[in-house]
Formats: sequence, structure tokens, C-alpha cells
Amino acid sequence: MFKKFYLLIYFVLLIPSTVIAGELVLEYKFTADTGDLVHDTSGNGLAGVIQGSGANHFGAGFSGRGLRLNGVDNYVLVEDNPIFDMGHYTLMAWIKFKPSQWDREEVMEKAGAFWMNVRQDTHKVRAGGFFSGCTDKTLSHLFDSDTSIAVDTWTHVASTYDGKILRIYINGVLAGKSAVPVPGPVCANIEPLAIGSKHRIIPPEMFAAYFFGNMDSVRIFNVALPAWRIKQQMNK
Repeated sequence: MFKKFYLLIYFVLLIPSTVIAGELVLEYKFTADTGDLVHDTSGNGLAGVIQGSGANHFGAGFSGRGLRLNGVDNYVLVEDNPIFDMGHYTLMAWIKFKPSQWDREEVMEKAGAFWMNVRQDTHKVRAGGFFSGCTDKTLSHLFDSDTSIAVDTWTHVASTYDGKILRIYINGVLAGKSAVPVPGPVCANIEPLAIGSKHRIIPPEMFAAYFFGNMDSVRIFNVALPAWRIKQQMNK
């Protein structure tokens, strides 16, 4: 009996990293992108369009080719889609940021729903979102990682929400968690998703917090992945 149990564990550990069907919402790898168009390899057809100046928006990635943003007016705009109305989520990306003029550099944001950025003063990752009531007076819940990340160094950042608690992971390791209960679900709206900037279409229109540096392997899931699965995704 025990031998069978150990063999089962052994074979489970040998199973390659996979994504359960329907969990992956968006995936940008940037490996074959050109011009201003970013292709979604999740299968959901959520192509993004790079906004702002510059002729070459691609450069070195964490592994191979990645997205390069100028910190002035570049970001990837993704049209709103009901698939972004998620009760639970995981946001993640490899990032290599440089100091900029902004007080924070946005990794991604769907205004009024969820977001993740890097603070300029502390170099800590901040994650947050809008939950429950979802009126104009709804307050966001947010918190910072308990560790900073290095400038101009590739770092994997992730934020998860499981319906109760917000968490941040840096290089696959839990880096603090929300100290207050979060009254889910995540607010749904018609705002677009922005990669590398803030963007809000419901007045007042807002563009700010442009990311300066490179990104790679940007992914969104509609579940809160545990640390071991985040580490799997880091290496894909």
C-alpha cells in the first residue's frame, strides 16, 4: 500500500507544468510581435495595441524577446472584454524597471477593478483592486510587498486574489499579504486593460505612471494560483 502511495507521488511530480483549460485569460510572450500589435497566445484573442511614440517597442526579454517601454507615453492597450470580469485572479509578469518621473510604474491596470505597480520611493510592489459595492464611492484595497525589488534587474512579480485575501509574490515567494479582509467580488466595468500604464476612459481620462524598462511573459489567470504554480509559470 505504501509503495503504491509513494509511486503515485513520484508520477505526479513527473507531470509537466500545464495550465488547466479555461484558467489562462491572457498571455503576452512578445516572441514574434512586430510593429504596434501584441498577440495573445492564451487562445482568447485578446490582442493589444502599443500606444505612444517610438518605432521599435521590442528588446531583450527575460528569456528571448520582450516588450520595451519608454516611461513617457508607451503602454499596451487591450479593449475591455467580459473575460476580465473575474471573481478571483492572478496577475504576473517578468519586469526590469528603471527610475522614471512618475511616483509609481504600472505593471498592469484595469481601472476600477485590479492593478499592480512598482513604487518609486521604496521599490516595493503594490497590488490592489476595487471590490464589492462597486459604486463611485467604493474604496480600493491595497498593500505593498514587505521587500523591495532591484532596479534594472529581471524580477518576476505576481499578485493574487482568492475572494478574501490579496497576496504578492516576488520571484515566486510570498512577499506579504493584505492585513484587512477584502470584501469580494472584484468590480466589473467597461474600462480597458492597460499594460505599462494607467488608463481610464470613464471621466476623467487618465494616462500616467508609465513603465520605464522591459517586460516579458505577461499573464492573467482567473484563479488565485498558489506559489508552486506561480513558480511553474515563471519558468515557461
